[in-house]
Amino acid sequence: MLYFRKLLEAIGLFSVAIIIVSFLLVNKITRENPVDNKDHYDAIIVLSGNPERAFRASKLFFEKKSKIIFVSKEQAVFKNYFEPNNSKKTYELYLEILTRSGVDPKNIILFGVNNRSTIDEINELNRLDMSKYRDILIVTDRYHIFRANQILKDLNVKFNYDFDISTHSEDWYENKRSILIVFSELLKTYLYYIFEDFNSYKQYILE
Repeated sequence: MLYFRKLLEAIGLFSVAIIIVSFLLVNKITRENPVDNKDHYDAIIVLSGNPERAFRASKLFFEKKSKIIFVSKEQAVFKNYFEPNNSKKTYELYLEILTRSGVDPKNIILFGVNNRSTIDEINELNRLDMSKYRDILIVTDRYHIFRANQILKDLNVKFNYDFDISTHSEDWYENKRSILIVFSELLKTYLYYIFEDFNSYKQYILE
């Protein structure tokens, strides 16, 4: 009986610890990180996950007078529910958005073979010679920045970078889609910290 009581107490303490850690992580994931972005960036990196990033990147390319846009090559098919026969691979959709927005294809570089996660993307970026690009702007989503930044630091990238931060008019907990994204990021962050072997991590969750 005493053993059972101690087990329940341990489970209770563990649950409290998980709740506290989760609260702290959610706060970091959703925290506003105002950045005084520079007027010029030599290159822009677009991480895969949301086509809206490509629209923002095309605008930033001209605003920041950049030389090049690096686009993550994710080959997963992005479904077109209105025209199923016109569905494209994710990177193809990104390229179409960029070129339609006026970016010359010669100023676009695909990186990777089939990036299925942020870890894949950062590993592939580490294989590139980025020495000619002094300042780089990374385009992703607001709630992805915390985890992406942790991976960039852990994998010791050799280039200077800032994040382009999209603004939100409402708090994350006021929007159902934002709530789902935040808790998805929370789960992915836990899995990232738990698995030292990146291949094992990717078997559980991909982005």
